[in-house]
Amino acid sequence: MMITFAFFGLLFFEACIRFTPAALEQPAAVLERAILCNRVDAQNGWAEPSAEQKIFVKGKDNHVFSFLEIRDLRDKHSLHWKWYDSSRRLSRAAEKITIGEKGKFFKKYIAWDQVSISEEKEIGVWTVAIFLDDRLVASRVFEIR
Repeated sequence: MMITFAFFGLLFFEACIRFTPAALEQPAAVLERAILCNRVDAQNGWAEPSAEQKIFVKGKDNHVFSFLEIRDLRDKHSLHWKWYDSSRRLSRAAEKITIGEKGKFFKKYIAWDQVSISEEKEIGVWTVAIFLDDRLVASRVFEIR
C-alpha cells in the first residue's frame, strides 16, 4: 500500500514539472565591454580606449572615461551614466542619450562618458553606473588618488 502511494506520488510529481520551453527573445543589445581609461583615441575609423585602468592620479590623469562597446544593437534605446564619489554621493549624472535607430540593426555600437579629474575632486574609491533603457547594465569601481 505504501509503495503504491509513493509510486503514484512520483508520477504526479513528474507530470507537474514537465514544460515546453518558451522561445527566447533576442536581446535588444549585448554589452560586449565596459572599461575605464584616461583617454579615447581615433583608430581605424573608430574610437578606441587607451589601456584600461582602475587607478587615476590627480595631476597626471585629466579624465576618467567609461567606454562601452555594444554589439547586436536593435532599435532605439536610451543610455546614461551616473558617477558616484567616494562618499557615495552622486557627483555627475550624464544626460540620457539615444543610441540606435528604430527598425535598424547595428553589429557594433560604441559610446562613452567622462568625468574630469580636477583638484577639487574627492580622492578615494568611486563608482560609475551605466544604464541602458533605465536598467543598470554595468558598474565599475575606480580610485582617484
